[in-house]
Amino acid sequence: MPGKITIGEREVGQGQPVYIIAEVGSNHDSSLERAKELARGAKDVGADAVKFQSFTAEGLLNPLRPDADGKWEDHPAYDVIAQLSLPAKWHYELKRYCDELEIDFLSAPFDLGRADLLHMVGLPAFKIASGDITYVQLLRKVASFGKPVILSTGASYLEEVDEAVKVIMAEGNSQIALMHCVSLYPSKLEDANLKCITAMKKAWGVPVGLSDHSPGSLLAIAAVSLGATIIEKHLTFSRELGGPDHSYAMELDEFKSMVDDIRTLEKALGTGVKKPTEQEMGERVGARRSIYLRKDVAAGTVLTSDLFKVVRHAHGMEPRELSSVIGKEAARDLKRNMPLLRDDIIEPDKVGGVGKPVKEPDFAGG
Repeated sequence: MPGKITIGEREVGQGQPVYIIAEVGSNHDSSLERAKELARGAKDVGADAVKFQSFTAEGLLNPLRPDADGKWEDHPAYDVIAQLSLPAKWHYELKRYCDELEIDFLSAPFDLGRADLLHMVGLPAFKIASGDITYVQLLRKVASFGKPVILSTGASYLEEVDEAVKVIMAEGNSQIALMHCVSLYPSKLEDANLKCITAMKKAWGVPVGLSDHSPGSLLAIAAVSLGATIIEKHLTFSRELGGPDHSYAMELDEFKSMVDDIRTLEKALGTGVKKPTEQEMGERVGARRSIYLRKDVAAGTVLTSDLFKVVRHAHGMEPRELSSVIGKEAARDLKRNMPLLRDDIIEPDKVGGVGKPVKEPDFAGG
């Protein structure tokens, strides 16, 4: 499978900037204007995408559920879910508004009808919530649209993730990204198990990200350092608001700080090629040592270790070359506290006469 996916005109994956998703969830509080304000806020704080949830009460919940005694009763969340459902026409309006803002509009469909709706709206990619990783009918439907599928994996075993990936690929769609997730709201730092990110990358070779519900940005930053290429965090104007998703969301200033830290970290991670930076080149002279003369040395003197010291700065022969200097002769008068250069050394003359300067080996064979 490819190590990258394409969301709109944007490549996402290894070697690309981290794709940052601001999750609104239900934090629109049943207000289209609030939803738009959050989309604007997501753009302002540097998110690449703003994500909503597309559900209906009848498509998500059974209206009855068993109580502790096994007696079936009205589901207490049913009316709340119905109230927080995004009307179909809002999806078109939010997509249009996000296009104006130049931020990707994403959503997670929670039933087949909402999947069709989002396809008609024209999403650049689809998100599948962790709870639907075994909803194979939804996986097939979304995969059939041919758009990237971002699959959350909270509360899942490796085998369940693998089965979901196979279901999506069976529809001819290899544009898959996996999101490591802990399905707790909020989740604890000690439950993060971030090493799953590297394990999932190795297992499937697809972009892997983190959908995080923990306080702060620590796990998001750590995930990027482990190779996560997508980060999703909830966004709110205030955690003091009363909806179900506000309490564990990031406020705008916090989200912006996280984005800035991720962008800085991307630069800090570099290429992985070990070499000096341009700015470090001076340190190769200033902080390194070379061979210097401890005392004045007359031309023709046989060189011994007591004549030399190894100190900063690196204006002469390297410390590793000292052993090859011993036993050679001084080619000229050498001054105390001056660096030893290769032209300062000659091979001793075995039969009398002038020695020859020491030369570098000719590795070219000429």
